[in-house]
Amino acid sequence: MNVPTIRRIDASEIEATGRMWQASQRAAYTWFREDQRHPLDDALGFFRDSICESCEVWVAVEADRVIGMLALEGSTIDHLFVDPEVWGVGVGSLLLAHAKGLHPDGLELVTLQRNERARRFYESRGFVATKFGTSPPPENEPDVYYRWSSDP
Repeated sequence: MNVPTIRRIDASEIEATGRMWQASQRAAYTWFREDQRHPLDDALGFFRDSICESCEVWVAVEADRVIGMLALEGSTIDHLFVDPEVWGVGVGSLLLAHAKGLHPDGLELVTLQRNERARRFYESRGFVATKFGTSPPPENEPDVYYRWSSDP
């Protein structure tokens, strides 16, 4: 795999990015019951009308294919997802490094406690758990808040 390009999402990529985002969520959250999963049309609508409207969205692109996405709301990582076909090759690390470059004073995020893969990913890159809670419906899952700071 070549090093992907990280850049702002283009309007023509919203649907493809939304599809990748949903596929990655489904692969990561295998324990979700069916009633916690959103149908594709609902997920694409939420991605387009909520995430793309409230966040700064960046994509990782290789050979004109979106293979990862990062949504930032200020210094908060709202979403960071990678196409499951390229998990483990560094795309998430590139997106996270991009976020750190944009916000060198610090970043925050929330992930689900059961999402052990994401927790290992963030913790191995300097994020520290700061609080535990519960996500809103339909997930209703225990979650964990993380913070990263460039200060030791």
